[in-house]
Amino acid sequence: MSDSGSTEEKVTEIVADVLGADPAEIPADAALAGMGWNSMNSMEALLLLEEEFTVDLDLRSFHAAYTVAEMAALIEKNRVGRTARP
Repeated sequence: MSDSGSTEEKVTEIVADVLGADPAEIPADAALAGMGWNSMNSMEALLLLEEEFTVDLDLRSFHAAYTVAEMAALIEKNRVGRTARP
C-alpha cells in the first residue's frame, strides 16, 4: 500500500469497522463526529491504523484529523518522513 488511494480505502475500512458501519457510508471528506465518532473510537482506530500501516502517529495530530482523508494524509506524511530519515 503505497498510494494515497489505497491508504484512504484501508483507513475507511478501519474507521467503518470501529464505527460498526458500512465503508460505503463513510465519505472520505465527511466529518466523522457527525457519524458518532468519539475519543474512544479515535483511540481504537489509532492503534489499528498504526498496526496496519506500521507507523507511529502523533496523538495530537491524529485527534486533529476529522475525516478519513485527513487521517490518510497524516499516515502518508508519516510514511514519507520515515523513509526520508537516514
